[in-house]
Amino acid sequence: MDSKKTVQTIFIFALLALFLTACIAMIYPFFTVILWATLLYIIFRPLHGKLILKLDSKKKFYKLKKNLIAGLFAVGILFIIIIPLIFISFLLLQELTAFFQNALSFIKNNPSYFSKDGPFGNIFNFFTSRGIDIPNFDLASIQNYLISFIQSYSSKFLSLGTSVVSKTGNFIISLLFVVFALFFFFLDGQYLIEVFKKALPVKNVYMDILTQKFAEITRKLFSGYILVALYQGVASFIIMTIFHVRGSLLFSVILMFASFIPIFGASIVWLPIGIVMCFTVSMFKGILFLLLCGFCVSFLDNFLRPFLLKDRINIHPLIIFFSILGGLKVFGMNGLILGPLVVILFFTVLDLLVNTKDMEL
Repeated sequence: MDSKKTVQTIFIFALLALFLTACIAMIYPFFTVILWATLLYIIFRPLHGKLILKLDSKKKFYKLKKNLIAGLFAVGILFIIIIPLIFISFLLLQELTAFFQNALSFIKNNPSYFSKDGPFGNIFNFFTSRGIDIPNFDLASIQNYLISFIQSYSSKFLSLGTSVVSKTGNFIISLLFVVFALFFFFLDGQYLIEVFKKALPVKNVYMDILTQKFAEITRKLFSGYILVALYQGVASFIIMTIFHVRGSLLFSVILMFASFIPIFGASIVWLPIGIVMCFTVSMFKGILFLLLCGFCVSFLDNFLRPFLLKDRINIHPLIIFFSILGGLKVFGMNGLILGPLVVILFFTVLDLLVNTKDMEL
C-alpha cells in the first residue's frame, strides 16, 4: 500500500516537472515582455490603486471605468516611457556608430600620433625617463589593435541597427504585447499575485513579506538609482548640448552608468571633458562647464538619492554597479534592472532566513 502511494507521488511530481518545463518553454519567448510589463506595473501600481479607490463599486459602469483606467495606464506608459526610450536608443545607436567611424578615421589619418615623437610616444618616453619601464610597448601594435577593435564594434553596432530595422514588425508586435500585458496586470494584478502566492509551497506570511519586499525594492531601485542616474544623464546632456560637446548623448549615457561608481561617480565623465574644454575651447567656458556639471550633476545627487531611497535599500553602490554590468552580460538589456534586482532580493531572502527564528517553509 505504501509502495503504491510512493509510486503515485513520484508520478505526480514527474507530471508537475513535465508541465512546468512545458510552461517555461512556452513563456520563455515572451520573457522580456512579461518582465518589463511586471516591473512597469509594480512602479505605477500605487498611482493606479489610488484612482481605483476613488471609484464606487456599487455605481453603474464601475467595471467599464475600471477597464478604461487600466487601458489608459497601459497606453499612457507606452507613449510616455517606452516610445521615448526607444527613440533615445536609436539616436544613441547612431551616435555610437558615428563615434566609432570618426575615431577610426582619426587614427588612420593621424599616424603621427603613434610615432615616437607623437603624443602617445611622448607619454611613454615620459615614464621611461623616470625609470618606469612599460613592458610590450609597441606603438604600431597599439594602433593596429585600436583599429581592429573599433572596426569590430562599429560593425556590431551597424549590424544591430540593421537587424532592428529589419525586424520592425516583430518589434511593434512586442510593444503591443507589453501594452496588452499591462492592461490585464492593472485589471487583475492583485488576483494574479494571490494565485502566484498560493502556487508556491511557502507559508503565506513569508510570501507576503517577499512580495511586499519585491514591490518595494523595485520601486525604490527605480526611484533611488535608475531615476537619479536618469536625472544625471539628462542634466549632463542639456549642459553638454549647450556647450556644443560632440557626442553629448553618448557621453550622457556613459555618465549614467558611471554614476553608480562610489566616490568618483559621474565626475569620471564630465571632469575630463571640462579639462579638455579648458585647453581646446576657452578657459572661461571650461571652468563654467565644470562648475555647472559639479553642481547640477554630482552635487545634487547627494540630496536626491538619500531623499528618494530613505534608507530602504542598504546596498553599497559598488555592488549595484557590478550587478548592472553582470546583469547586462548574463541577461542582455534585461539585466539593467534584473541584475541589481536579483542581488538585492538575494540579500533580502538571506536577511529573512537569518532574522526569522524557527522558519518553516
